[in-house]
Amino acid sequence: MAGGGSGVGSDGRRAGAPVVAEALRITGRERRPVFGSAAVAGAAALLVGGGTVAAGFAASWGLFLAARRDAESSIENEDSYVAYADQWSSLVKVAFGVYPLLLLVAVVLVAWLLTAQAVTAAYARERAASGADAVTAPGALTLRALWCRSRPHLGAALRVQLLTLLCALVPGLAGLLVLAAIQLEMVPGVVWPTYHDPATPQFILVGRILPVVIWALGFVLLTRFSLATAVRVADRSSATAAMRRSWTLTRTARLRTTGVCLLGTVAVVAAFTVLKWLGTYVAHWAGLLMLATTDDNVWVTGVLVIITPVAVALLLLPVALAPVGVLLACLRERLDTDAGPAGAPSGALAG
Repeated sequence: MAGGGSGVGSDGRRAGAPVVAEALRITGRERRPVFGSAAVAGAAALLVGGGTVAAGFAASWGLFLAARRDAESSIENEDSYVAYADQWSSLVKVAFGVYPLLLLVAVVLVAWLLTAQAVTAAYARERAASGADAVTAPGALTLRALWCRSRPHLGAALRVQLLTLLCALVPGLAGLLVLAAIQLEMVPGVVWPTYHDPATPQFILVGRILPVVIWALGFVLLTRFSLATAVRVADRSSATAAMRRSWTLTRTARLRTTGVCLLGTVAVVAAFTVLKWLGTYVAHWAGLLMLATTDDNVWVTGVLVIITPVAVALLLLPVALAPVGVLLACLRERLDTDAGPAGAPSGALAG
């Protein structure tokens, strides 16, 4: 059967590379909604996430001042001291309040990005099916139109992301528990290596290989549910139905799905690494500004310099996540077409 709007023949459907090529074509032709939605996500992350971090700093301001007083007093009395020794527990409490909020912001923005890219990919197929020169072909997808088409799906997309996160957290935490049990010497015959005692075969097996295997299971779960948001946009199904459909679609295409998800993960990790490196230059000037405004308080400045590169990378990361969302939407359409009549109609975009 011909590729319809995707422009890819039936032979191409059975390979992973044409899916990537189709995603790149859609990203290039529909770059305004693709990267416009990424800009919206970055702006929201800056306002909400940046405000949350700023509130955390404000709540910890007295703790940083106390850490400075303790350090200066210890230095003056020629006593040894540990940084944030008396403030550590309070700083951890503030962090436990900030991190869940930042995670929630990230989940909401990922739901928006994946929904927007699924809508954009379906819109691109509509344009291709109508013909570029046809009078009835829809025009360019504006951000306003993108929002109107995406809004009905955002609630279900958010539930999909939350359920997927919960599924992935189980093996993620299980791997950490294995490491914690070894650290606390709760695993018989397995001892954490030290400088003088190298890693034993038992530790390599239980402390290195086993956690990786458990975390790999979490990645597999993520790949199996990775198409759920695109399924929701195409089928208008509930969150749980979309996750079941994603599981069904990827069941017979595990290698292809894993390969596409690995490619997307590598692209995002590479982008994050580069953006984090660029963020070090921002951290330098932010640190100088903080020193100037706090009378050389190195305790708050040090924390700011550490988190700034990561914050910069996360703020700009939607630019890399958006094309990955297009890639997942194209993979859903390809697998749905291969599934035959059981697949849901790919053009179900009302409104």
